[in-house]
Amino acid sequence: MLKQVRTLNKSILVYFFIGASCLTTLPSAAKNINTFIYIPAGSLSDSLREVANAYAVSFSSNPSLINDKTTSTLVGDHTLAQALDFLLRGSELTYKIQDKGFVIFQKKITTNSEILEEITVKGIRYSLASSRNLKHNNKTISEAISAQDITDIPNTNLAEALQYIPGIAITREAGEGRQVSIRGNYPDFSLVTLNGMPVLANNDSPMDSRVQKQRDRSFDFNILPAELFKQIHVIKAYSADKIAGGISGTMALQTINPLDNEGFKFIITPEVGYNDYVGTGAKRYSSLISNTWNNWGVLASVAYTTRESLEQGANTFRWRNIAIDGADLSALTQSQALHLTQGDYIVPRGNRYSVWQATQQRFGANLSVEYKNETTHFDFDMLSGFLKGDRYEYHLYPRGEQSTPIIKGLTTITDIQTNENNELVYARYENARVATESRTQEINTAYQQGVLSLTQQVNKNWKVSAILGKEQSKYDIPYSNKIYTQGISDVTIDYRQTPFYADINYSENLKDPTMWQMHHGDIEQYNSNSEYTFAKLDFKYDINSLIKLQFGADWTLFENKMYNAQQNDIFFNELTNAPQQLTDLPASYVSPQNAHKSLQWLKINTNEALKLYGIDPFNIQNNSSSITTEAEHIQEYSRGAYTLISTEQEKWEAHIGVRYQAESITSHTQAPHSPILYNLWLPTFNGSYFINDHWRLRVGLSKNYSKPLLNSLSFNGSNDTPNNTKYTFNSNLKPYLSYNTDISLEADFSSRSTFNISLFYKDLDDYIVTTQVPLSKTSESTVPNINNLWLSNAESAYQWGAEISLNYLIHNSDWGINLQTTYNKGKVTYYDSNNGSALFKKNLPFLSKITASSMIFYDHPKFNFKLGAIFRDKYLVRAGSLLLDENETGFMPTVYWDANLNYYFSNHWKLKFSAFNLSNEQERQYSNSTLRAYNSTTSGRTYYLGLSYQY
Repeated sequence: MLKQVRTLNKSILVYFFIGASCLTTLPSAAKNINTFIYIPAGSLSDSLREVANAYAVSFSSNPSLINDKTTSTLVGDHTLAQALDFLLRGSELTYKIQDKGFVIFQKKITTNSEILEEITVKGIRYSLASSRNLKHNNKTISEAISAQDITDIPNTNLAEALQYIPGIAITREAGEGRQVSIRGNYPDFSLVTLNGMPVLANNDSPMDSRVQKQRDRSFDFNILPAELFKQIHVIKAYSADKIAGGISGTMALQTINPLDNEGFKFIITPEVGYNDYVGTGAKRYSSLISNTWNNWGVLASVAYTTRESLEQGANTFRWRNIAIDGADLSALTQSQALHLTQGDYIVPRGNRYSVWQATQQRFGANLSVEYKNETTHFDFDMLSGFLKGDRYEYHLYPRGEQSTPIIKGLTTITDIQTNENNELVYARYENARVATESRTQEINTAYQQGVLSLTQQVNKNWKVSAILGKEQSKYDIPYSNKIYTQGISDVTIDYRQTPFYADINYSENLKDPTMWQMHHGDIEQYNSNSEYTFAKLDFKYDINSLIKLQFGADWTLFENKMYNAQQNDIFFNELTNAPQQLTDLPASYVSPQNAHKSLQWLKINTNEALKLYGIDPFNIQNNSSSITTEAEHIQEYSRGAYTLISTEQEKWEAHIGVRYQAESITSHTQAPHSPILYNLWLPTFNGSYFINDHWRLRVGLSKNYSKPLLNSLSFNGSNDTPNNTKYTFNSNLKPYLSYNTDISLEADFSSRSTFNISLFYKDLDDYIVTTQVPLSKTSESTVPNINNLWLSNAESAYQWGAEISLNYLIHNSDWGINLQTTYNKGKVTYYDSNNGSALFKKNLPFLSKITASSMIFYDHPKFNFKLGAIFRDKYLVRAGSLLLDENETGFMPTVYWDANLNYYFSNHWKLKFSAFNLSNEQERQYSNSTLRAYNSTTSGRTYYLGLSYQY
């Protein structure tokens, strides 16, 4: 049945595309639909501000002309001019509508001495109206954030600004948003464009459970400050004129331009922050200066943040059936001892208390030069930034046999308890192994981009547009160094009361340096660099008043290079030919670790301690130990061409297009002479039907693709891969394909209320999984009884869901609510990465069944306030026999609470306050489908207070 649905889905797309193309000669579509507006009787000043909010514009006036005047109730469908005519009737005032808004003045000619005050509408309602207008004016199903001050949305970076959009979910790092998922799919399946060109910028997580040194196609949104951006447009239904490559959607980011505001503008906003885990102050500074001269404008903006972060928690190396050997079990029952020695119990390994600390600096700068007249629009944007800092992590955990507390011949297990899943949830050990790990890292992410765009109206029928861009992102870990110590103590490990956060207790004084012995060290260097070169040319031709033709082409070169070098297991007793005690280090190299809420232990100044033993912690090449290296170089050429024809009629509009895409992908390490080649045809249809002045129905049918993930192009086994497995690069690998059906019903009841409901279905073909290499592709010299595996497009999947959103501003009130929720369902068959066999069908990676947000706000010209909550349901990250210890891993549900307020002293001064993670939410990562404890952390509540000046 499911196969029939997929076939029908593809057939509908093809036949609808052919059939709709026959309708392009029908008459023109309605434009400038009236807006329903309700403004209660009151002061003229407030009413004009309401009009500006409703139409997402600003206005100017002499305050003395409007402050003492009142108006009647305005209700109904009106254009901006009709609304102003009504409000100003019977007065001596009139108006003039301009590009950015309207001006109110006396009907008599004003003199040069008359002072006009520009009322720049900055409130929440204005932001909602701007977003609504951008969404409505787009020809595809989309969502948007568009505000004159995007920082009025509760956020510390771009990822958090997106949380209140339907279908958007984010992952967090050290309390901040990092990666963004559209409609519950892989973040890698979301294409990100910045100023019109595709981009990629990565950093990573310090946590093993969140995958360190991860190379992927997902843009890490915590790299760049939110203050540099004026608009985020999330395009969910694909159209052929857009850049292809994101099967879950496209996030189009736009930086601020000088001609967004006429004249001189200057903004400076200093802020100070506080996190209740760190205790020290964070600092944020942002500033913008711009000016316009006739048709020219220049803008420069900068933003800088410095902060400290701390995550703490409990984590487990995962659970495993372990046959206990070498421990004294005489205190246990005969049955318990037998089960332990036979390996019947599933034992938690490496039960750690952990602290991750970091200092972080984030900087971004944007320079924009813009020219615009009636026929020409020129824009040059340069964006640069960095995210850098130092990271420290400290762990306390058993590190005995198989990462249990057992020391063979010494440890006694005196008590145990298991649960219904045969998992060892409580154990008491005497004379057991205890260990610490101290790690220090330096991280640097640098981002640079330059984009030149030009639009020229050649004549009344022809328009040509061009974009030329270059982007480069570098992520470096110059050093990542660890030192391990070990000692002996009694220990109890208890998961009975809090399954995701073990209660671990030791009998010894863990801050006594005499109990610790230096064991070994590891050092590492890593870098990953990405680079985009992009060019795009578009032509638009108005065939007649009814039909428009658009066609164009684009070219992209993408390169990614990675290098990793490691020196592991440098044993200190081998360097000195004697056991090394922690007391052998200078006292200044050792200090208490007091950041964890449950236990305190000693931490080590890792770099200084390594130098004491003649090890260079900053340059791995200067050391005598053997070096293990890994390198990869991926190069991709993309060429696309499209044509799109549009027709508009009184009640409906249609946009029918097709794109041709050619790709060449070369892994210079895996297959330097065997590039992956493929060609695709991507038809699209997007249409709208205006049911009446309030309701609009949209339909989208499209085909899109996403390239193989970067780790698919450097395919190799995990550390737990059996010895009889061989991995082969597949030069015939193809991209993921998605056949999409989107339906959206949009309602705009008034200037205060909107309601949207969307349904979508995705048929995902050529899904990449691990399978056996066909015999026809194996060499004659293949060793018998070896599993020959590769990645292939052997699987298909599906996804469907519904999105509902409501923005409602209460009549005769400054209060409003914003609600949205998304239901998602999608499944794919997972494969065993060790033998290539199909295992089971489960949810798609990163897919949360339900995501939702709610916000209540108060919006007055002098004061506005927001309180919001973000819910994300449980989601799976990886599944299959990736490791011996688990069949899947993922995250449990979370709810994050945020708030912010702004108080306007005048049109120039504003007080800002923001609060994040008010509930100090616990991020709980599970291991295995039985939901065993893996990693649980909290990062504390964060507050910012700032003062903004705008001229």
